[in-house]
Amino acid sequence: MSERRQTLIVSDLHLGGGAADPGDDHVYQNRQLERFVRQSLASPAGQEGQIELFFNGDFLEFAQVRQEAYRSPSTDYWCSEAESLEKLEAILAGHDNSFAALHDFQAAGNRVTLAAGNHDVDLCWPAVRKRLRARIGPGLRFETGVDWVERYDGRLHIGHGHLEDPANRFKHWSAPILRAPDGERLEMCPGTLFMVRFVNGLEERYPFADNLHPVQNLATVLLREDTGGFASAGWMLLKFVARHAKTLNTQSTANVGARLLARLRADDACAQRLAAAYRLLGEERSSASVRRDVSTEEQLADVMMRLFAVLPADEWLALFALRPAPVLAAGGSKTLGTIIGARHFGRDALRDLAQRRFDACPAAQVVVMGHTHLPDDQPFDNGRYLNPGSWTRYLDLEKHPHPSLENLRDEARFPYELNYIVVDADTDDTPLAARLECFERSA
Repeated sequence: MSERRQTLIVSDLHLGGGAADPGDDHVYQNRQLERFVRQSLASPAGQEGQIELFFNGDFLEFAQVRQEAYRSPSTDYWCSEAESLEKLEAILAGHDNSFAALHDFQAAGNRVTLAAGNHDVDLCWPAVRKRLRARIGPGLRFETGVDWVERYDGRLHIGHGHLEDPANRFKHWSAPILRAPDGERLEMCPGTLFMVRFVNGLEERYPFADNLHPVQNLATVLLREDTGGFASAGWMLLKFVARHAKTLNTQSTANVGARLLARLRADDACAQRLAAAYRLLGEERSSASVRRDVSTEEQLADVMMRLFAVLPADEWLALFALRPAPVLAAGGSKTLGTIIGARHFGRDALRDLAQRRFDACPAAQVVVMGHTHLPDDQPFDNGRYLNPGSWTRYLDLEKHPHPSLENLRDEARFPYELNYIVVDADTDDTPLAARLECFERSA
């Protein structure tokens, strides 16, 4: 199959269940993706079938859509093939117009490629790929289990960018389908664990919580909330990330760990409640044994992480609150959870990764990544690095450096910028022309 002469690259659309899904970003409820695809189809290159539309990871939001479909007894594993397929059906139903447009785009001779990211590793399941081909067309291509995808004889390099992110890397990215106690399941990366156990519950009350990138931005917001257990959740989040990346700095945590340990030592009721909670872990404890065995911040973080996988959100927050306060609204039966990035893993980290890619691949002229949700266009001595950012709403932390949880209640107040990358290849011996374009933005 010959290469198209134009490649359009978008990233991090996070398609969920559509307008009926409270967790799906509202930007999709005005048919932006459908209009973008049909505009591309109507272009001269689209009419000639000369475009490859490349979705560079996290096109589909498996981690948040139809949360009840995920039924693993172990937090070590993500979805089974049947569970991923159940989630996919919700996405297809929620975005029927978009998938119809992709079908028409490919039917005209153009190509659609879906590359897996940390939120849609589910593309590795054969049944998921088969269902998507049935909806979009038999020529639909997938890129899974690889760090980089090359086009135009190695002049264009495309990678999602999550594999060096401590919170979202996979140990078995090349083959993430593992043998779990209840059958085959996907590997669960740390970021997905926090998504399903932390932010999915938090988002019910604060819809914009899952849009904060990288993780220190969400953690910083939580650390400011001294009541209700949210500060403790932010502290645990940073400790969790540090456990997966020993070089991370977790000092700016408002002494939350020390304060929690002091409360455990001084407050008999707190020690008794924690001892009772241990029963959910299959352990019988007394207040004295809890105080003896949970005496350091590392030990405290460990038990908090274990309990947050089994306790409902309101109970976990109440148990680890620095002082009593109201917690999540009614309906918080889901446990808390997510990190979408890792501390200090943002624009600079991907620029460094792009430079290393250029150094390792002399033929590379253009490097494209996504993942951080941060648009970027950076020239290098030997090429250009671009990142389209995300097709979700965002918070400009330079303009709003100190957001609170209350600020995150109404996501309609946050803007969006729907960018894409255009790569043109005139001939095999001319340099690639790459540029960052904006399809639509809001103020």
